[in-house]
Parts: sequence; structure tokens; C-alpha cells
Amino acid sequence: MATFTPSEEQKQAINYNSDMVIIARPGSGKTSVLSCKVRNMVSELRPYQGIIAISFTNKASDELERRCKVDAFDTKASFFGTIDDFCLREIIYPFARQFLSLAEEVKTAKIRELPGSLTTMLPVTPLEEGSITNTISFLPFIKESLAQGFVPLEAVGMLAYYVVEKSIACKKYLKARYKAICVDEYQDSGYFQHQLFQTLKELGLTAIAVGDSDQSIYAFAKKDPKYLLALTLPGSGFEHFSITTNFRCHPSINDFALRLLNSNHPIPPTNDMRVFIKTINGDQRAMSQWLESAIPHLMEHYQVPSAARVAILCRHQHSARLIANNLSLSHQLLEDNPFEIAPTIEANLFSDLLKLRYDPKMTAESLIERACKFNLSSNERRKLRRTVLSCRTCLDSDLLVKVFTAASDLVGQKLAPAAVTELEGICADASKLRWFQRPSDNAVQIMTLHKAKGLEFELVFHADLYDHVLPSRIYPPGTYGQVIFENEIQCLNLHYVGVTRAVKACVLMTSNYRINGQNNVKNGEPSQFIGRNGAIALPINW
Repeated sequence: MATFTPSEEQKQAINYNSDMVIIARPGSGKTSVLSCKVRNMVSELRPYQGIIAISFTNKASDELERRCKVDAFDTKASFFGTIDDFCLREIIYPFARQFLSLAEEVKTAKIRELPGSLTTMLPVTPLEEGSITNTISFLPFIKESLAQGFVPLEAVGMLAYYVVEKSIACKKYLKARYKAICVDEYQDSGYFQHQLFQTLKELGLTAIAVGDSDQSIYAFAKKDPKYLLALTLPGSGFEHFSITTNFRCHPSINDFALRLLNSNHPIPPTNDMRVFIKTINGDQRAMSQWLESAIPHLMEHYQVPSAARVAILCRHQHSARLIANNLSLSHQLLEDNPFEIAPTIEANLFSDLLKLRYDPKMTAESLIERACKFNLSSNERRKLRRTVLSCRTCLDSDLLVKVFTAASDLVGQKLAPAAVTELEGICADASKLRWFQRPSDNAVQIMTLHKAKGLEFELVFHADLYDHVLPSRIYPPGTYGQVIFENEIQCLNLHYVGVTRAVKACVLMTSNYRINGQNNVKNGEPSQFIGRNGAIALPINW
């Protein structure tokens, strides 16, 4: 923490002690600002008190917690995790039994994993369109799911809000235990997360929201930046702060990205332009051939010390896979979790245990907390910790047994047969195990733009810049011949996120042909985002 010297904008946000919303641009140091705010607030609390720090992913949460605990700082009774983790651990599991019948053992599951006898109870209105006013129509489904031992993941927010509203004890607990709630990536909030945030504010917790509507890229999951923007309006009860300086990107990259969003943003003349464009003769496979020589050349030119600091970002997974399959440079392809059949809770446990094996930064304690094992004796906790850590130290031949045993002890009940079968297949397949390994220092990173959110790389190759891909199109009946983009703003945000992952240089990539998700070769017309608002990239002719 001693090495962080805040700017004036950052300092104002850190020092403000009431309800606030912070609009933070990419690379503006929001994690440093949040960690400073958390430490400042926690230092004034009693040992049994803490703050709630909500992040979008477990990885982001772990990083915020790590920064807050630098130099053995005591974060007291604070909570670090995702919104679903918080709702389950602090609201649903301890308080839902007061007025709802829960099975002795309950576990989370996606709706598609539930028995048909439960899903037939769902109302016609999709659960993602649930609100306070129509919660009552979902209650029979939720109550029966809980009685049979399931917490539907899609209903966690609705159920948590319902419990808080119904339980006086829950309100008293949250008010006594926590003094503030900080939510990062607030532009990715859903309806019930926003309602719960406002409720905690009404209970007296200091409410802090951090986000950037221009980085909203999860509309397909019903996440909406309107909730963040509502907090910035006059009369919202929140003081509005902006952190605008991008400390990450080279100035030419930052100006280019902002011009994409705003035609009035000035682009100063420069002899050191760092946004380039390369048009490939061929398709994504030909891109790989060009990248074979371009990556080492640009790494040397911009003094990038490690290939792990180089990323190839794609709109779709099939493009990422095509490039990876044809790239002979050492690389790591970040794919979707290979657990496709296993129920959600088992899939998450297996994934965490396998990541623990390869990532020395992960701790057994974090996995135990995520599994909500809070009432263990000291001996039980030590035994469980040893079981979990055995997944890191065992021989490859023992990995299946160790992961199965640790997962069984963490979940506290029999694992689904389909989950065990899938675990067996993954532990026996080195190509699938690679998904869980930490990137090599010599491996170029290949991933989708969505997976790159929150990350940064010194050198970025931003692929898939085609018409029909980024932005994508829709074809409503009766609109033949018309160009209608599918959620153009979300696509633009995704492009903006891709460009702003780059620290030293960004290369936009397109080609005159492309292979689509059905493995058909199509004409590769350039994206309409290329040259948008006069944001002109420097062509690469070699």
C-alpha cells in the first residue's frame, strides 16, 4: 500500500466517507482506490465488524482481498466474494429456515439441472424477468426446490431479497455485522442485486458502487448499466465521483479508445501511435501464420519481457480455438470450464480444487469459506484443510481420488454420479487438465473478449473485427436488405474493452475471409467499428 500514491481524483474518492458512486475508466486504479477505502473503513471498526466487498468474479475478489491484507492488515469480520456467495452465506443459509422449509442438506443448482417436477412449477414469466412485484408467483417453485434440497442459482438474488425483507433477525445481523458495502463492476448488476444494495443502504450501511457503463458487456445475462447510471443522477442519495485518468494504456491507445465512444474526443497528433491494424489475406488460420513472426518482432520492439504478457483476443471461442490450433508459438487457450455434465456445485468444487493444484496463490482456506464450512471445530478445520491441500501435493495417479475426497468433504454429501464420471475423464486427459494450470511465462494468452475483462497485457492482438461478428446483426421479418445491428452499444463496449486491455500496443486484426462457428468459409468484410468517429489505426504493411 505504501507504493500507491493517489492522484487528486483518486484521493477525493478515497477520503469521502458517505454513500457514493465512482465512475472509473479502464486503467484508472480502481482496485487500489477500493483497497485504500476498505482499509480506512475497517481500521475504525470493532473486531466483530467488517465491510462487504463484492466483486464480479472470485479472481477479482481474491485480488482485492490480497491487496487489503498487505502487511498483515486485519480486515476483521469483512466479507470478500461475489454477490451470489454473499447472498448464500450471509442471508439464505443462516436465515431462510426461519420461515421456509429447507431440506437438511441443500446445494445450488442451475434450473436446467433440477428435476422436471420442479421446473414444471415455474410461471410463464422467465425467472430473469423476475421483480419484487411478481416474486409471489415464483415462491411455490422456490419453496419446493428448497424442500427438495436445491437453491436455484438463477433465483438466488430474488430469494435473498425476500429473506431480508421477511426476516427481522437477518436485518439486525447485517446491520450489526457490517458497516459498509462496496460493489465493484456495478454496471454488471442485475435487478435484485441493485434492490439488495439499496436495502443495505437503507439499513444504515455506507453504500459504495464502482463501475463504468462503457464496460457493460453482459446484457445477454440481464445485467444492465442503467442501475449504475441511476446512482449518478441528482437526488439518488449518492455523491458522484469520476476517476478519468487511464494510468494503464499508452496515451495513443487511451485517446483512440475514447474517440470510439465520443466523436468529440480530441486525438492529439503523435509520432508514436500505438494502435495498428493488419488485414490478413486468408482467414483465422492465416492470422496464426502472420502472428508467428509478428509477435516476437513486436515483443522485441516494445520490450515485452514475457510472452504471457501478450494476448490474442477474439469475439468468439471458435476463432480463438482456430488461431490456437494453427499457432506454433507456445500459447495457452483459455476455454470454457470443461465440466459440462456435472451439476454446478460439483463442477465449481472440482474446478477450484484442480486450480489449487496448479496455482500457489490459491489457499485451502478460501475454498473452505466458499463451501460455507463455518461451524467447524479447530480439529475438523485442520483435517479438512489437509484434505484440500492434498490435491496440490499428490501424485498425478492419485489426483482423481484426492479431488473426489476433498469435494465430498467440502460439499458434505454424496456427489452426483455424472459429476464423478466427468471428473474421471478430465483427470485422465492432459489436454483438459491444462485448462486449470497457471499460464506459462513463455505462453501467449488466447481468449475471448469477455474473458479478458479485468485483465491487462502489454501487447494485444484484437481479432474478429468483422461485419456480422463485431458488431453482430439481426434479421427481423420484413427487414430484407436493411442493416440492423444486434445491441450495437454492447458490441462497441466489447471492442472498447478489448482495446483498453493493451498497455504498450494494440493491433486490430481482420481478414478477407473468415470461418464461422459452423466451420463455413465466409467473406471477411471489415467491422463497422474500424475507423469509427475518425479513430484511425496505423496500417501494418509487412
